Amino acid sequence: RDAIDRKEKRSETFKTAVQGLETGTPVLKTEELGRRAPQWVRDNLVTMCMRCKEPFNAIMRRRHHCRACGYVVCARCSDYKAELQYDGNRLNRVCQECYVFLTGHVVLEDREGKPKGILEVSSACPPRVLVLCPS
Repeated sequence: RDAIDRKEKRSETFKTAVQGLETGTPVLKTEELGRRAPQWVRDNLVTMCMRCKEPFNAIMRRRHHCRACGYVVCARCSDYKAELQYDGNRLNRVCQECYVFLTGHVVLEDREGKPKGILEVSSACPPRVLVLCPS
């Protein structure tokens, strides 16, 4: 029951942050992406990635900001770089949706091909070398 309560609280926190974006804060229009600096969503308002909805934690899934839209996203969802006009056309970390819009490049939805970080590798993977010690 405790786990269910935590999950519901995370979902409510996420919904509140997104509703705040839609109603209370000025959001960049699509045509302004990359031309104007976004207003960043505050870290403490979001408990999960605003793109893939995976929960954040201190070790394996850290928070990052998309420099184009200002959303708080995980490393996998912000593993893209695009030139932003407001930053002198330098490459900046952006989320997948902004990357597609700004560059016109199509991104395959299959994320299995992306290499996982060292902390994301499953512990269930069999070891490469098995050493048996005689008893």
